[in-house]
Amino acid sequence: MAFKDKFKEFQALDINDDIILRQAEPDNDCHAFYEIFCDIDAFCYYSGVHGTNHSIEKSWKILSNQIKEFEKASIYSWIISDKKSRKALGRILLSSFEGNNKKANIGYFLGRNSWGKGIISDCIKPVVEFGFSHLELERIYTTVHVDNVGSWKALEKNGFLREGLLRHSFNVNNCLFDCYMYSRLNTD
Repeated sequence: MAFKDKFKEFQALDINDDIILRQAEPDNDCHAFYEIFCDIDAFCYYSGVHGTNHSIEKSWKILSNQIKEFEKASIYSWIISDKKSRKALGRILLSSFEGNNKKANIGYFLGRNSWGKGIISDCIKPVVEFGFSHLELERIYTTVHVDNVGSWKALEKNGFLREGLLRHSFNVNNCLFDCYMYSRLNTD
């Protein structure tokens, strides 16, 4: 089976009684993502689309692009969603498929109201398992700002190993910071 064929039908992932990972629904999710993206302090370790110049229209476009990127087999992105209300809480994704599609980057963020509940930690495991089993990846990796303790603890809890320190390689708001490189192999 060709790598692109693994993206024919989006697969939601059931996490627990409260959380499901599902495909983006731009019309329903854009308001929740707008709130998340406007929380500047919540993105102190993340460079991207957040800030005061954000809009609901930009949130809608980002969510719509997630679906297009899935259709192009370039990003497999899930909305972290409350199972009952279907409210979007954040996002987790596999991207940057490299090496004959045998390795990918994992990335995630969560709205501040959902912090400290173990949600990201609970979501990492099934996404990694999906990457290894369905996408047949050999390596899943990420970089994490050195001060983002919650993020690197969630990775370590899920079997990721810290491979080292990358100096001045994490750009947040046009400032460079050190980050840790983490990875997990399908043989770990």
